[in-house]
Amino acid sequence: MNNFSKLKEVDMLPLSNDYVFKRIFGKGGNEKILKSLLEAILRIEIQKIEIKNPEIPKETINEKLSILDIKAEINDNTIIDIELQVGNTTAIERRLVVYNAKLIAGEIKVSEEYKKAKDTIVICIINDNVVKRNAYLSLAMLKYEKTEEIRYVNMGYEKEEEYLTDMVKYYIIELPKFKKKKPKVADLLEKWLYVIGGDRKMMEECKKENEEIKEAVEQLRQMSADEYERELYEIRERSRLTYNTEMNEARRKGWEEGIKQGIEKGEKESKLKIVKKLLARKIPTKEIAEITGLKEEEIEKMKDN
Repeated sequence: MNNFSKLKEVDMLPLSNDYVFKRIFGKGGNEKILKSLLEAILRIEIQKIEIKNPEIPKETINEKLSILDIKAEINDNTIIDIELQVGNTTAIERRLVVYNAKLIAGEIKVSEEYKKAKDTIVICIINDNVVKRNAYLSLAMLKYEKTEEIRYVNMGYEKEEEYLTDMVKYYIIELPKFKKKKPKVADLLEKWLYVIGGDRKMMEECKKENEEIKEAVEQLRQMSADEYERELYEIRERSRLTYNTEMNEARRKGWEEGIKQGIEKGEKESKLKIVKKLLARKIPTKEIAEITGLKEEEIEKMKDN
């Protein structure tokens, strides 16, 4: 049996795992693979690409809150942060804004002019439905609101500007929506999403038509057959599952504690009302304590109120 046959028999690691995703798209030497994916998402031609963080520090693999993102610069004027979000997607829109703010802050020094700030793009591929839009790819930009009639001034503009700037962009790709659509392969992006989504049949079809996809699939096969890589993937997956379990447990305990505290508060308020009525009837403190379960000191304080 040759090596290729052995690779075909190995269960493919999922590209929808952030560690596997970074190993394929963010590794030094794989710039052509990343370039192909980015051109498919952004719909632009990329002349030059540089991966800024190709290494994966071993300690981050086992960290539940670490983000395995890919930072790249394209065409010498645009900084891109791309990540695969496989865990908690709570407040994802706010988090994307923070990610982009960090990109901008990291690229311009205090002494530099603002005009030297580079364009920034945050791309987030999510294995969840989070945006209330009928699209599996959503592009968001800084947009002006519609001019209110009360604020209108006739400046002679036949068409008003719609956007504050085009230097800040957010792309959100939701894999469940893509899978629900089950599109025919119409463009390069759909080919890549079939590969990232783990559709084995479509993966084999798509790699026949694109050299970069073919290379990515072959590297994924080799990675899947590597025991060390599988171990790192499993460590990362266990870390993610542990984090999700801890968060769910914390939420459950929080709900239970909140309910318990609410009941206790309600019970205490009811007891206080009873105490006031008993005090009004001149019932002895000791007897009130036996009836309500409150301490005599608490009841004595209530006499002064």
